Amino acid sequence: MVAVSEITRRPTRSGAAIALSAAGLATLALAFTTATAAVGGLVGTLVIAAGLTRGSRRTLDAAGGVFFLALLFAGLGGVGTEALLLAAVASILAWDVAENALSVGEHLGRETDTTRLEIVHAATTLVVLTVGAGVVYAIWAVASGGQPIAAVVLLLVGAIALVAAVRR
Repeated sequence: MVAVSEITRRPTRSGAAIALSAAGLATLALAFTTATAAVGGLVGTLVIAAGLTRGSRRTLDAAGGVFFLALLFAGLGGVGTEALLLAAVASILAWDVAENALSVGEHLGRETDTTRLEIVHAATTLVVLTVGAGVVYAIWAVASGGQPIAAVVLLLVGAIALVAAVRR
């Protein structure tokens, strides 16, 4: 008789590592903005870690909300557009990869080698986010002649809302 082992339906290790790396990058980018945003980024990273540890989608969604608030505080603080866009791309990437790690872990189990799958998913998401951020930056560069930074924040909010709508 062949021994069958139980599948561990937890987030994958490689996905968790990629998500936490992206969250750390978002926190680092937010550290160049305002102190409030930096603390928000740190809290967001810790909440993503908790969501991955518990395997909870609600906790991961809460982490996305914390990152959103940190980005909002950074944008309202009048910081540089580049740091804000980098933090936005990294935080959305962290949330998306964490959600994917949870889904892959639920379907295939933690023991399955899914590194290649998760790297391709993360790279594809990063390309889409980078193109989106490039469009936002180009619009800002063209239209920023005397425009307030709030315009960039609103564009960023729109981009985040679009990604969230497409994800669901």
